[in-house]
Amino acid sequence: MLSHLHTGNFDREYRTQAKAAGGETVATYLNKRLKQIGVSHVFCIPGDYLAEWAATLDDPGMNAGLIRVHPNNEMCATYAADGYGRATNQTVGCVAFTYGVGGINAAQAVAGAYVEQVPLVVINGSPSVAQFNSQRDQGVLYHHMVNGSHTDHHIFSEITEIAVKIDNPATAPGLIDAALQTCLTTRRPVYIELAAQTGHMPCASVPKMELRACQIPSSPASVSEACAAVMAHLSSAKRAVVVGGSEIARYGLQEKFAELLRLIQAPYATSPLGKSVLSELRTDVSFAGVYFGKSSQDNLQQLLESADCVLTLGVRDTDFNYLGVVTPDYKPTPGTKLPGPDHIQVRNGAVLVGRQLAYWGDVGLEVLLDALLAALAKLPDKKLPGAPFPCLAGSVSEIPCVSNDLDADPITYDSFKSILNYGFLEGREEETQIIADSGFSFLSNIGLKCAEGGYIAQLAWAAIGYGVGAIPGVTLANEIAGRKRRTLAITGDAAFAESLNAIGTVAQLGQDAIIFVMDNRVYAVEQWLIDANAFCPENAPPFAALTDVPQGHIWDYVKLAEGFGGKGHSVKTNGELKNLMKELKKETPPINEVTKRPTFTLVAVRLPKNSLPGNANWKMNCKSLAHMPPSEETKDRQP
Repeated sequence: MLSHLHTGNFDREYRTQAKAAGGETVATYLNKRLKQIGVSHVFCIPGDYLAEWAATLDDPGMNAGLIRVHPNNEMCATYAADGYGRATNQTVGCVAFTYGVGGINAAQAVAGAYVEQVPLVVINGSPSVAQFNSQRDQGVLYHHMVNGSHTDHHIFSEITEIAVKIDNPATAPGLIDAALQTCLTTRRPVYIELAAQTGHMPCASVPKMELRACQIPSSPASVSEACAAVMAHLSSAKRAVVVGGSEIARYGLQEKFAELLRLIQAPYATSPLGKSVLSELRTDVSFAGVYFGKSSQDNLQQLLESADCVLTLGVRDTDFNYLGVVTPDYKPTPGTKLPGPDHIQVRNGAVLVGRQLAYWGDVGLEVLLDALLAALAKLPDKKLPGAPFPCLAGSVSEIPCVSNDLDADPITYDSFKSILNYGFLEGREEETQIIADSGFSFLSNIGLKCAEGGYIAQLAWAAIGYGVGAIPGVTLANEIAGRKRRTLAITGDAAFAESLNAIGTVAQLGQDAIIFVMDNRVYAVEQWLIDANAFCPENAPPFAALTDVPQGHIWDYVKLAEGFGGKGHSVKTNGELKNLMKELKKETPPINEVTKRPTFTLVAVRLPKNSLPGNANWKMNCKSLAHMPPSEETKDRQP
């Protein structure tokens, strides 16, 4: 009775109906449009509901040049597609999976891409119209369905910019175009649910006009008023500072941002999410570092605190932006002026001058940048009255060298950063792509200087495990963009455990990435958040039991790397890490014996569990423990 609901030989149906339609089907239409907007690779985990479309990706006559990549699970596939979408301005990520078990598994990672404004196309193969009707009329629950209420569509409607259902070839082209143009315009995920037995149906041909991003509607009056207000504050400033955020990169506004900095003649910092929006090696603009609240360098904190005008452009406000400075109710702590009454916040779609002074909700970021550039160019001598504004006092990157006398000492977060910087990264910044996972992997390494787009992290959503999962996509996107960069990922052991099977995809694709696993066998950042005093050198309270990473005590990372087709190392001392860095700098990557292609290197960096990055020390109050008897854990601690 129900056999007519199944797809049958969809490959034969594709070819028959495509021929009758003059060659265009819903599937080929979708493939051509994906290719046009910047998708070259599809991270696809097929299931039977998706199979008829997935099969076209392996057919040179139907795939429009798209390449199917097969990751190991939907979360890792989405992380890879997310990294692909955020690595350059030339690529858009695409992930595909099957209904229910695939879609819901991917939902967490898609939500992260939505929060962090990543251009990502999500394709979900769903049961056919006939199957949904059968569930409604006959009560048949088909596999992967929760019920007949289109659960996946409801879920993804909440975590994507637009969610469309493709189940009719007559409406398919319009819905596909609407979704993909929305992705380009908003730089956020969009959801396309493709019903089984729909992909092979004939539809209209692809229009000659390619899909392009559109600027959000901006009121000319609002743009003029907002520009005048910003210029008024800049013109009266004596200590102006600019802060750039991730939207500068998402919308491809890096050069306009750099031109604005040159005209304002002010130092600029970036938000944590905005790190490396411009190359931090540039000499035509004055880079002051990454502002991360109390985890910023002291001289950068002083620069921001003393500023009488802070102009933030494209900054997505998160609790990390003012770490330790602003309380949850957004009231600055005593003695701080951040965020101050003269601060100006510009994001794509809105301008806020001062905390409550003036607001415009219909101003695009690029439009305002253009208006400011024009206004600055009209100034006498093209110069603001207070320009050039005071720059950062001292070094933008304070990373002490680890002396040879400390070679026998255990590795710490700070010594790792130093040895990585001087033993591998320095002089190779343009050739290195860093992916830092959430937690101390990010916090500890924000001082490393990077090329434009050279530092990627998922920080606002902050799902641990993103860093390793994103490697395949970030590496492929750099190849598409013509960047010869070696991917270097830094992750914690707990984060690595979330997505470790992604290293199999890295080996499969022949990517010679380097993965550093900070192996302290605890969720260190969780302990820091719960009670940072556990990191005090004396009389410290014990770590909370929930911060333990049990598998960390038994895993052999060297064998684990080899089992996934890579090469593994384990280091415990500064000297061992220094020697390994010399090996990693060699131009010849390790080769997988089966594929005969380059493969990854996994390095377990063994460090004491009470190691804390220097820029996280501010959260400790060790003086309060001075008169307490030492805990049993403190007695047993190794130096």
